[in-house]
Amino acid sequence: MFNGITQRILKITMPIILIVVFTSILPGCTNAPKIKPGTHSLPEIKSIQDLQNISLFSFAIMSDNKGDSPKNSRENFKMVKWIKQSDDQFVIGVGDHLKRGWDNSFLDMIKEDPWWNQNFYPNIADGENEFYGTCQEDWGAGGKLLEELNFSHHSNVSIRENGNEYYAKIAVDEYTVHLIQLHYPDSPKDYEKSFPEDSRQYLKTTLQSIDKGPKDIIIAAAHSRTGFWIDILDEEIKGIVMEKCDLVLSATTHYFQRKKLPDYKNSGALLINTGSVNYPLPLSHGGYVHVSVLENPLSLIVQYINVEDEDEMVLQDTRHAIRKIIGGKISFIDF
Repeated sequence: MFNGITQRILKITMPIILIVVFTSILPGCTNAPKIKPGTHSLPEIKSIQDLQNISLFSFAIMSDNKGDSPKNSRENFKMVKWIKQSDDQFVIGVGDHLKRGWDNSFLDMIKEDPWWNQNFYPNIADGENEFYGTCQEDWGAGGKLLEELNFSHHSNVSIRENGNEYYAKIAVDEYTVHLIQLHYPDSPKDYEKSFPEDSRQYLKTTLQSIDKGPKDIIIAAAHSRTGFWIDILDEEIKGIVMEKCDLVLSATTHYFQRKKLPDYKNSGALLINTGSVNYPLPLSHGGYVHVSVLENPLSLIVQYINVEDEDEMVLQDTRHAIRKIIGGKISFIDF
């Protein structure tokens, strides 16, 4: 298991660097609470099991695990266990899943575990560039991870010629989750180099190509440098993202956070930073994002699941639980 003293040192020292940048659950019961058709209110939900009982399906989002896996990290062990217990359909990665010189047992897991190999959708970030290339600024070197995972064999994935960015259409029953993964490592500091115009135009054209219907969910992700890559976009592309996407994912700060844009406030895409599984910023906790998809109306219940302090998966507090109605409002939830 992961050495406790080493883990504590890393949790203290790594976030200091980041501050510079920053300045088994069982199937449901028959008497589960239901959402009334046509209403925007939630039923009374008292447990994760209640939420599962009314969900169409669920999926997970993780970032910044630095190569750690259940083999050497208690937090990762909990996350993987709870993802399985929740019957999550897939996992979205938002980067820094590898780290040069570290254990990197996570790579073995996602290559060798059949479920993770088929259902993990990683983002290529600076950690991946450093692992496969010369340094974190070696833009695009991390794309070799997709090669190792045989991503080109996924019939639902279209990989760009640059080998780092891709568009995946993930079908779950009659629903489709559209995922756009962009390469925006936090090095170099010049975002014109780390998040070039070519990548931003790819985002624009891909979003415009999606004919969004009532059973489509659109997600865009990039690791970013300062925590929210939406800030880098020009007004045109920003507007397209906010109007077309339902969920926009950033990482790198190791701190779960929601961002509001003045022109949208509680409408448009839900913008979140996905935190860190096991290297959280001080005053935060290790966690991953769990998304429950509900109907009537189609909604996302987004929670930052605490894997550091809890022994079982539980409903999260108001700061870490958000509801996004597809095509509608965003609000924090008080379970």
